[in-house]
Amino acid sequence: MINKKKLRKINFSKLIRISDTPHSISLGFSIGVFASFNPLIGVHIIIAIFISWLLKANYFSSILGTFIGTPLTYPFIWIASLYVGNVFIPVEDFDLSLLGESSFYSLEFLSNIKPLIPSFLIGGLLVGLATAFLSYFFVKKLIIFYRKKKRIKKGTFDD
Repeated sequence: MINKKKLRKINFSKLIRISDTPHSISLGFSIGVFASFNPLIGVHIIIAIFISWLLKANYFSSILGTFIGTPLTYPFIWIASLYVGNVFIPVEDFDLSLLGESSFYSLEFLSNIKPLIPSFLIGGLLVGLATAFLSYFFVKKLIIFYRKKKRIKKGTFDD
């Protein structure tokens, strides 16, 4: 079994070692984070690559950013998105018991969640933008810190 700490270190070390500017890497990563807040599962990487292409950000880091959305984090992302979206587009008279009666993979389920979609999309957009904004600065600072640390270890001080 793969050690989770080692797996995280591998992903982060890939992010740091990308040969691009800290801005481009951070922008790409934050685009990937933003795309993972989109409720349309399965198109996150396509959205991230497209937006990265538009903004001339790093493609690989945008793909790594989409890995924020996992089966463990999606419930929290969806709850936050629905909560924030409900502030702007309130959902009136939604019966949660309808969700339990239909299969997740049925057309009936889609018709049952139809009233939630506008609220979900607006909430995902806003929460995704806020999270992407924060992740940009966090990743940029980390990349700069680790690159400086690497230069100090090598003995090259060109600041």
